[in-house]
Amino acid sequence: MAANQTAGFGFRQAPTVGSTPATGGQAEYKIKSGLGVGIFKNNPVSPQHTAGDDGYLQDAAAGTMDDGITGGAGWATSTSNIQKLLGVFNGAFYIDNSTSKPTYANSVAASTTFAKDYNTGSNDGIGFVNDNPMQEYTAKCTAAVTQAQLLYTFNPQDGATTGTSEYGQSTVKLTNTGTATTAMFRIVRVANDPANNDNSVVNSNVIVQMSPSACKSNS
Repeated sequence: MAANQTAGFGFRQAPTVGSTPATGGQAEYKIKSGLGVGIFKNNPVSPQHTAGDDGYLQDAAAGTMDDGITGGAGWATSTSNIQKLLGVFNGAFYIDNSTSKPTYANSVAASTTFAKDYNTGSNDGIGFVNDNPMQEYTAKCTAAVTQAQLLYTFNPQDGATTGTSEYGQSTVKLTNTGTATTAMFRIVRVANDPANNDNSVVNSNVIVQMSPSACKSNS
């Protein structure tokens, strides 16, 4: 059997529950100008708590999220003031502060400032989020997967806080931290990807859903 491919890619849309094709539908959420932590395509996102910029979008894959609360592998629904997941980030729109041009991008790097959008009168950016709670995602694991393992959270050390990404796209993987009642994602089945289907070793691909207890729409 060939070795699994090693590169992480965050959470890519698969079919929805019941194997219904995914529509790719998404909704718009505001991003605060000058974020302390970047937001990357295919990463899970949540609203900031009042310790940060209340209600604005943040990348939940960061070890410390923009509102100062633990994210990534240490994220847990039991954490004080945690804000549950909205979905998975699918890019952004904002007015570039240096060129004043409308800009569509896979990611928003830390400290990126936005110019005023004169159509709205706001300096906020817009994040596009796949927020269907029935959406399934393909993700890559940092460890072997046994039949008994039905829940994983992911490793944020692939660059959510430092900006290490590929063309603005996430490089995070799943890691077996968290518990069945507090973690972000649960594995529902293997991905049956011929190049990444050896679940007995690291870097296999699996299909996951947002855990019901971690998803804002299901709360």
